[in-house]
Amino acid sequence: MTVKNYKWLSHLEESLPKNVHGYRTTMYAIALEGWRRGLTLTFKNFNRNRSNTIFELSDGRKNHRFRASSGDLITREAIRTCTDKFKTKEYLLKNNVPTPQGKLFDKNSNIERILSYAEEISYPLVVKPVSGVGGKGVIAGINNREEFEEALKFVRDKLGNKRIIVEKHFEGEDYRVYVAGGEAVAITRRIPANVVGNGKDTIRKLISKKNQERKKSPILGASPIRIDNELKNVLTNQNLDLDSIASKGTRVILKSKSNISAGGDPVDITDEVSPEIKKIAVDACKAIPGLPHAGVDVMVDEKNNTGVVLEINSRPSLRTHLFPMEGYARDIPKKLIDYYFPQTTSNPDCPLYFDINFVWNEFEKDKAQEIVLPKIENGNYIVTRYIVEGKVRFINYGRWVRRKARELGVNGYVEHLSDGTVKIIACGTKEEIEQLQYIIKNDKPSKAVINNVKVEKIHSRVQLGFYIKNVKFDRKLKDGYYPVQVKDPQRKVQKKKRKVKKSVARKETINYKKEYEKLINSTSWKVTKPLRKIGRLFK
Repeated sequence: MTVKNYKWLSHLEESLPKNVHGYRTTMYAIALEGWRRGLTLTFKNFNRNRSNTIFELSDGRKNHRFRASSGDLITREAIRTCTDKFKTKEYLLKNNVPTPQGKLFDKNSNIERILSYAEEISYPLVVKPVSGVGGKGVIAGINNREEFEEALKFVRDKLGNKRIIVEKHFEGEDYRVYVAGGEAVAITRRIPANVVGNGKDTIRKLISKKNQERKKSPILGASPIRIDNELKNVLTNQNLDLDSIASKGTRVILKSKSNISAGGDPVDITDEVSPEIKKIAVDACKAIPGLPHAGVDVMVDEKNNTGVVLEINSRPSLRTHLFPMEGYARDIPKKLIDYYFPQTTSNPDCPLYFDINFVWNEFEKDKAQEIVLPKIENGNYIVTRYIVEGKVRFINYGRWVRRKARELGVNGYVEHLSDGTVKIIACGTKEEIEQLQYIIKNDKPSKAVINNVKVEKIHSRVQLGFYIKNVKFDRKLKDGYYPVQVKDPQRKVQKKKRKVKKSVARKETINYKKEYEKLINSTSWKVTKPLRKIGRLFK
């Protein structure tokens, strides 16, 4: 049995639809936090990919727009600065924030000039593109001229990066520090893909077990440890292979990079990091004008308690902080909404969540310009389970319950169980639940026989809306119902045009009918009637 050595946020973990796993987690988690506080949540259709869906939160007095973890209090200039790694470096140096010595080279820089600078600052070195995400094109730990020339060819020629940075390599641990409001609120150590020996299983088997464990995570399931040439080479350098058995407690590194997408582990170390390292990250964020919150990549020499800032991300993914492989999850969405709407109160006990797949489907079909979710009421929500015993017609009873629940604004679902009973999960205010309970106990559709209704209050997360869980015709959102406000000005214009067109066609039909009646009642039409009969006979 695998020992669980992490703790996630239950109010998020239990409310995360499968279609928002991975990078989409960031956007959804922030939107959900704001919505649960009673803020109006509006999704905007800007043809973005799903991870970058734009949404707005409003308290009625002020609005704030978000794209993933980036809110509108981050200035455009700050975003442009963070996108340019060398410009970021210049701001850091100007504000005395430690960062590796380095220089920018553009497409006009010849190889001799770049090699000369490399010799000047001495190895080991790092070559990386000026812009880019996910560590793509970053070659670290270059130890000699031959390796440096190969790295240049790869980054400049193969990947097509004409503007690159050459800087000193800093040996240390890879930290991602999330800074918000002048505070280091979450710190993750990113460890390269690895397994921990147990003294009996081969490394190959340990990899298989580790991948099974990663599948349990909403953010790591799609990023297994892959057995490839890089992995085999890393093992060879440690005098190991896939059939080796590592001693108990020994951590075996399997990849050279710490990328989560390559099988790396996010480990929360927020409470273990020294104030000095936290200050470096906070100062880095302050060094960029108009950047109140961001993700700061810091390379840390833990032995000497020193570190350098490698880069700053104005729109970082929060997934590793929300679902670490080890340690405690950090509630960054709460920190962000506190910062943007300080007068609101977090409501982690709210049992409701929403399925954003409806929003994405509407946007992809160009059926809406924006979608507004129903506002959460201030009152506490109750979740109740009903088990209805008796003879109920399968489809009719489910439809009847659904109709009654929707009329009251109750969320949840009805499910027909294999033993013939019906389970109803209902979520709403105390008044709404009491009304539904009275209806379930004292009313029924025709031909249904209710023998008994068991009632129990439960703790559960419930999806917005009310649907029939196991009937094909319902299909949750495809049955034509989802309690949202869909706004599409263009759609209204098209509808108006269709109305006008239909009206014109109707008028033309009426006019034609009048002219026809006028014609057949005319004297000339009556006089020529015998001639028309003779004509038809000849035909």
